[in-house]
Amino acid sequence: MYELTLDKFTGPLDLLLNLVEEKKLSINEVSLSQVAEQYIAYLKSLPDISKNELASFLVVASTLMLIKSRSLLPSLELSDEERVDISELENRLKIFKLFKELSMDIKALSQKEIHLFGREAYVGMSYFFSPPTGVTADALRKAILNVLEILPKRENLPEDIIEKAVSLEEKMDELKNRLEKSLKFTFSGKSLAGKEKEKAEIIVEFLALLQLIKDGFMVFEQKGLFANIDVKKYE
Repeated sequence: MYELTLDKFTGPLDLLLNLVEEKKLSINEVSLSQVAEQYIAYLKSLPDISKNELASFLVVASTLMLIKSRSLLPSLELSDEERVDISELENRLKIFKLFKELSMDIKALSQKEIHLFGREAYVGMSYFFSPPTGVTADALRKAILNVLEILPKRENLPEDIIEKAVSLEEKMDELKNRLEKSLKFTFSGKSLAGKEKEKAEIIVEFLALLQLIKDGFMVFEQKGLFANIDVKKYE
C-alpha cells in the first residue's frame, strides 16, 4: 500500500518553521530574529551533511543573521539585494508552511486509502476536445518552447576554499582568560598584544565582549564618546 512519510523532513525551511512554532510566534521579521541563534546552534551541531544541503542551510542562516543584526542595530542600512533576501525568506517560509499543512491533509487521505477523486458535477455529460480557435501545431510548439525557456536552469557554481573565520566562542574564551590573569583590561582597536587587528576580528571581539556582559560575566566603563572601554570581571 502506498504511504506518505513526511514527519522526519528536516530541510532548512522545515527547521526554521519548527523553531518559529516552538516559540509560538507569527512568521515575521521579529520572530525570525528571535530564532536566529537557535538555528545557528543547530547548524553547528550537524555531524555530517552534504555540500549541497549545507549550502541551503547557510543561505537561510546568513539571511537570519542579517535580520538579527538589523534588530540589534535599527540604523543599519541595507542594500536593495539584502532587503529582497529578507522579504523572499519570509514569503518562502509562509508558502512552505501552507504546503506542509496541505501535505498533512494528503497524508491523512492516504492513510484512509482514499486515492481517487471524482467530478460528480460532470456526471452524464458528453465529452469532446474543443481547442481554442487558431491553435495550430506550430503555435503549440512555440508555447512549449516558451515554457521550457522560463524553467530554472541548473547552475554550476565555482568552487572556492573557505578561509577560517574568527570564532565568536574563541574570542569569548580569550577574553575570559584575559580577565582570569588580570583584574581588568582595556578594549580598543588593538589586539591584546598591542598589534593592529583586522576589521573582522575587531567586530567579533566586540560582539564577544557584549555577549559576556549580557551573560553577567563582566562589567564595563566608558568615560567618553568613542573612548576606550575599561572591562573588569563581575564579582
